[in-house]
Amino acid sequence: MSIRLPPARTFVTGGAGFIGGELLALLLADGGEVTVFDDLSTADPDWSAPFIDEPRLTFVRGDAADPTALAAALPGHDRVVHLASGTDIAGGFGHPERDFVAGVVATEAVCAAMRQLDIRELWYASSGVVYGRPPRIPSAEGDGPLLPESHYAAAKLAGEAIVSGFAHLYGWRAFAFRFGNTVGSRSDHGVVHDFVVKLLRDPRRLEILGDGSQAKPYVAVRDVVAGMRHAAAVAPARPMTVLNVGPEGTLPVRDVAEIVTAALDLSIASVECAFTGGATVGGGGWPGDTAHVEFDTTALRSLGWRPSMTAEGAVRAAALGIAARYRSSRRPLLTAAERRAASLVAVGSTLG
Repeated sequence: MSIRLPPARTFVTGGAGFIGGELLALLLADGGEVTVFDDLSTADPDWSAPFIDEPRLTFVRGDAADPTALAAALPGHDRVVHLASGTDIAGGFGHPERDFVAGVVATEAVCAAMRQLDIRELWYASSGVVYGRPPRIPSAEGDGPLLPESHYAAAKLAGEAIVSGFAHLYGWRAFAFRFGNTVGSRSDHGVVHDFVVKLLRDPRRLEILGDGSQAKPYVAVRDVVAGMRHAAAVAPARPMTVLNVGPEGTLPVRDVAEIVTAALDLSIASVECAFTGGATVGGGGWPGDTAHVEFDTTALRSLGWRPSMTAEGAVRAAALGIAARYRSSRRPLLTAAERRAASLVAVGSTLG
């Protein structure tokens, strides 16, 4: 069931990302005005192509952790959607300060700017990794204790706490949406993206980090943004609402490998799957990888929302879309880790 929101003036931090692009389309379809506030550090060069002739969309280049930039751009808006965040969870192992700034400092800055302007509606993009290894699986929003296993997860959980404090003190209506593993044709990181890259480079061999048993709730990006909009339209008014957004059940990484391989018209039997196996404590593929995330989505479903795609369908559609983008654009075939390493080399060369 699709529900539209009344037109509003919405400020979207990180709106140039692949989740942001899907959200912009929905907010504009509701008849509202949207400002994208993004530093473009992780945005595709063509992120704005679908909106090039849209008069109700404004772009401001800025850092969500910069109070001065926020104070200049935020006035006149009714609602804030805070998507801006680091996306390189594995990279936080060597650079914890990045997740602290992107997740904690930026969230505090956004909330402080909202308070100054008396803006009282906030949608915050959190993550299912905040659960860590909870006592109950599937995990519901009230389960705990929440013991994050990475700097990224810790920053997301801290962001939820910051938002909750502001919301309760100043009479806001705030949401923290705990996303599943969000996938789509514009994904530029994550296991689906990296599997596509690896198989396009060498269709005979696929390296799989970990032992392949890691299991996650893969969710189509269009379902993520539809779930956010649906909840904002129908959820009871309260200072802070926390909601899991994802499908029922999970997909192990081994199954993801099979789905992606089939989407590229390959047979898994013809591909040598090389597992790194046992690299981390707890079965993750890399340090900080939460090996098992599974949602109880009763709360969001009770509001009348259902995902349009299963986890299997979301992974297959994403793989097809990612492959098509690489084939048509001829972009370098780099995994997220390889792109990070190339970026560090480039920075080092510049400083040297």
